Amino acid sequence: MDKGRIRLDDLRKEVPFSVPENYFEQLPQIIQSKIQSEPARKPVISWSWQRVSGMVAAMALVLMLVWVTVPERQGSLGQEPLSGISNATIINYLEDENISYFDLSEHKVVQKAFETDSTVLYYLDGLDDDILRQQIQESISGQETI
Repeated sequence: MDKGRIRLDDLRKEVPFSVPENYFEQLPQIIQSKIQSEPARKPVISWSWQRVSGMVAAMALVLMLVWVTVPERQGSLGQEPLSGISNATIINYLEDENISYFDLSEHKVVQKAFETDSTVLYYLDGLDDDILRQQIQESISGQETI
């Protein structure tokens, strides 16, 4: 060997391990005898009052968090909840509560309903032209005073 290098040709070619005679033929019987001789062990769970109280406290915390975070569910209102109420009744309610059309138009649900031109034209179809002109003039004069 030169300068601490190892050459493969210089190494001995011996197998360092040996297998006893008939080892692989006897191996299944050896394994079976060890399995049958050892009794089956049952898992042992040790219960203590600290462990039980800790689990009860953890479950109470989880249930409390679920109770607080899950929103309340409202029952279904059906397909058209206001279909049985006449338009006059709705208008009278809005007048009694002093809610104007402008107040309603600020809500996103109403704005979404009037996104398409066909919906707006449907509601404007039966209105008098003079009323429309008056409303437009009032809204323009209201903007000028602001």
